[in-house]
Amino acid sequence: KQWYQRRVAITAGVPEENDGGCNKDPTPSGAKTFECFDFSLVSDKLVKSETATICHAEEATAIACNKPGSAAVAKTYSVANKGCGPCSEAAKKDKTCFDCPTDKCNSASTLAFVLAPLLAVIFHML
Repeated sequence: KQWYQRRVAITAGVPEENDGGCNKDPTPSGAKTFECFDFSLVSDKLVKSETATICHAEEATAIACNKPGSAAVAKTYSVANKGCGPCSEAAKKDKTCFDCPTDKCNSASTLAFVLAPLLAVIFHML
């Protein structure tokens, strides 16, 4: 598998040697570490998490984050891998998922850089 998320076990007060291995970092040797945002359903809207998820990719794999695309339906859409990794080809084709190639690139503010010039062009045409 090419994509990994760091999972943090809740073992407060339990020494590491007694936690069954839950606190061990699952990151493969040589993996890239980067961050992406997850999205969750809040009041019928998909909302970006306040903190980014720590993601890992195999050394030869490009960094990618994903987020809901323009055709994503909030009540039925599920963000893949908590925002880590690319969208499936089917999700890209039906525009339910958008992916991007840099650290934290799936934040809502990133979309503003795309939408602002597009809206200016549309407004100018009217």
